[in-house]
Amino acid sequence: MPNKGVPLVLFSKTTKFMLLMICVLNLVGCNWYIPYSDEYSGINSLAQGGLIEATGYSVIHSHSGSEPQQRLMAIKAARLDAFRQLAEVVYGTYIDSNTTISDLTIEDDVFRARVEGVIYGAEVIKIEPISDDTYAATLGLPRPIVEDLRLLYMRLISRN
Repeated sequence: MPNKGVPLVLFSKTTKFMLLMICVLNLVGCNWYIPYSDEYSGINSLAQGGLIEATGYSVIHSHSGSEPQQRLMAIKAARLDAFRQLAEVVYGTYIDSNTTISDLTIEDDVFRARVEGVIYGAEVIKIEPISDDTYAATLGLPRPIVEDLRLLYMRLISRN
C-alpha cells in the first residue's frame, strides 16, 4: 500500500534546473540573425546629414559624336560611375585575383573587380564640369534606403 504522506518526486531540483537551462539555450539559439539590419556602424562615418554621397567622373572627349553629344554622354557616364560607387558602398566589391609564380618570381598578376546590385532612391545632388574636359556627378542615397537595400539583399542570399 502506497504511503500517502510522502509526495512523489520525479525530478530533483538540480535536474529541473538543468532542464530549464537546456530549454533557455535552445530558445536563444533560435534567434534569426540578419547582418547589417541595425548594428552596422561603419557607415555612420560616411553619412552626412543622413545621406551617403558618391561622386562619379567622366571625360568629355572620350565619347564620340558632336560637342553637345559628348557633353551629354559625359554627364550620363559620370552619373553611372556615381551609381557604381553607391553599389560598392551598399553591397561591397567582389575581387577575383590570379597570380602566377615561376621560379619564385611573379610572372603574372591579374585582378578583377565586380560590383552587382540594385540602387533605388538615389538623389542627384549636383552635376558640374570640374575642368574643360571633365564632368562630375554627385548622388546621395538616404540612410533608410541603404538599410532597406541591405536587408533585401541579405534575405535574397539567405534563400539561395
